[in-house]
Amino acid sequence: MADWATLKMDKTLGKVSGNVGMLLLFPVIGFMLARANVFGLYPFAIAFSAILAADKKNRNLLMTLIGVILGLISVRDLAVSLQVLAAIGFCSLVIPKIKAFKGEGIILPLITALATALSGSIFLAATNGLSQSALILVVAQSALAGGFAVIFWCAYLQRECLLKGSFNSEQAMAWFLVLAVCLSGLEGLTIGGVNLQILVLGFFILYIADRFGAGAAAGAGAILGFLLKWNFGVDSLINAGIYGLLGFICGGFAGFGKLGIAVVYSAAVLMISYFVHESFLSVYLYSSALGLLLFVILPGKKKKSTVLKKKVMPEIETTVSKVKTLADIFDQLAFGFQAAGVESKLKPEVPELMNILVDRICKNCPTVKHCWEREFYRTYNFLFDLFSYQEEKMELGETEQKDFPPEWKSYCGKLQELMLAARFILEQQKDKEVWQKRLALNRDALAEQYKNVSQVIGHLAKELYSKHNAEEGKPLVWSRQHRRVLDIGVGTFIKAGNGISGDNFSSVPLSATKSALVLCDGMGVGEEAARMSSAALTILEQLLSTGFEAEGALKALNSILVLRSPEESFVTVDMVILDLEREEARLIKIGAAPTYIIRQDDIEILETSSLPVGILNDIEIPVIDIGFTDETLVLVTDGILDVGSKENDWLKEFLQEVELMSAQELADRIIKEAMRLAKGRPEDDGVVLVVRRRE
Repeated sequence: MADWATLKMDKTLGKVSGNVGMLLLFPVIGFMLARANVFGLYPFAIAFSAILAADKKNRNLLMTLIGVILGLISVRDLAVSLQVLAAIGFCSLVIPKIKAFKGEGIILPLITALATALSGSIFLAATNGLSQSALILVVAQSALAGGFAVIFWCAYLQRECLLKGSFNSEQAMAWFLVLAVCLSGLEGLTIGGVNLQILVLGFFILYIADRFGAGAAAGAGAILGFLLKWNFGVDSLINAGIYGLLGFICGGFAGFGKLGIAVVYSAAVLMISYFVHESFLSVYLYSSALGLLLFVILPGKKKKSTVLKKKVMPEIETTVSKVKTLADIFDQLAFGFQAAGVESKLKPEVPELMNILVDRICKNCPTVKHCWEREFYRTYNFLFDLFSYQEEKMELGETEQKDFPPEWKSYCGKLQELMLAARFILEQQKDKEVWQKRLALNRDALAEQYKNVSQVIGHLAKELYSKHNAEEGKPLVWSRQHRRVLDIGVGTFIKAGNGISGDNFSSVPLSATKSALVLCDGMGVGEEAARMSSAALTILEQLLSTGFEAEGALKALNSILVLRSPEESFVTVDMVILDLEREEARLIKIGAAPTYIIRQDDIEILETSSLPVGILNDIEIPVIDIGFTDETLVLVTDGILDVGSKENDWLKEFLQEVELMSAQELADRIIKEAMRLAKGRPEDDGVVLVVRRRE
């Protein structure tokens, strides 16, 4: 209990510190962007304020404006300050009015560029007049503001990664450009002889070297050094070389920890300051020393302890080897059944059937030599046509055999006996093909199960070898972790007059970062539908928790339902697998109702066309991959949608009008509206499942 309380306190403190960090970060960024300029143009504060105005919650705009105003005051240019503030005011008023922000990648930069151009043109007309050179500068500033609005928008959407310190390539590039612009805004800003630009640049080079190594630190140092001044010249090239070398040297000693990086950084700064910037020795030393102190004080990445890691025991290695061998055996069994299934599907040719007919009828006939030696080709073609004739009669369901060619009587004296034997052979072969097809289908199903069992045993071997922590590997712990990240709401109703629902749902924790949510709708309503959907859901839970992949689990479920009984027994499956680490969601919909994705001001509908599970031996499994960051997923069964008219999608219209609320509140509202439309007597069972990430 004490450990749980401590963990909860750590999570709470981490969340509070993250919010405070974001609250302080945006005014600082606003201050630096307001000072940053390119050849006397100031587009960056306008672009950053525009993307904050596009945020529906609008939480950071006010704090950023405070930083922007302070930055403009430090610039000491009234005309520039008024122009920038006018453009920011225009964006703050116009952008929030746009409700359908579906194409923010196009609309946002256009509005930003328009605001910059209008404010620039008005102030030019009021002061110096609209000359050709002045108009060119206005156009350039507008283009820069629109372009950087896109860059800042991409960075702002991934702002949570900034505090985590973990980026993918796109996120890192966006925030890298933000950092470069912010650093240029610190140009010429000193406090007590300390150059803030050098201080911040030194800190970030040390941070990148410690976290990402020599290559990333060298690249960051070169690019940031080159972009320290946006008035590009020889100094920019010199700075790129100096800070690129500094990052490479520090990153090379990242394995020695912060102490090793600090020693190498100090030595490198002393040498570079003395030989390259001897006249600014004191400024560079003081600024770099403060940057180093800031790097040492702030916590860095946690090093993984490898000293106490125990060596894998020989017994475990032997067990792992045996388990892997067992997995290979099941894999070979699966391959063998697949090959046998292919061979059993081969249909015998007509000559093989002729041999059977000849062995039964012609063998003891006195004219066999005449037919098969002297008139071989005529006899062969005659029997070939005879089998074709009988096949056609069987397909039409006809039993009378009177309309055959008259010359056949001259070919064979035992024509009636021959025709009856040919029909009997074909009927016998048809029955054999039916059983062979059934056997082949069962072999395919068994091969698929062997293949899935092989995968599960392979996963078990990996788990044995990787030596997972006993507590972190428990599904109960995973479920608690998922509840802290996911906001899930569920609502249900039952068909009027029934006491049990035929629709069921479940949540299955797959790992520490993955969770599966499943909706099953049984055929019909009542106890039989409830039994079928509950059984299907239980089978899926067992297969997924054992280690089956989602597609394999669904194929196994389909095989079980097909072979279970000759009567109809099928269910629809609506499954979403959430990857919390990659911020992705995988939707698998088999005969299920559409899924609704709620984004900022947009409702997207995802639907597939496929038969339910349990009808065909081989089913298609449609998979849809989407991002899962700030989206809200709404999964429903067909009973929810059927309460409205078929012409209009009532649920989409309802979701467009509803306000932002918790997942459970939204699920309750949907059920309440569905019951209202059904006038309190729904004709089918219904389940709605709402899931989104917690803020």
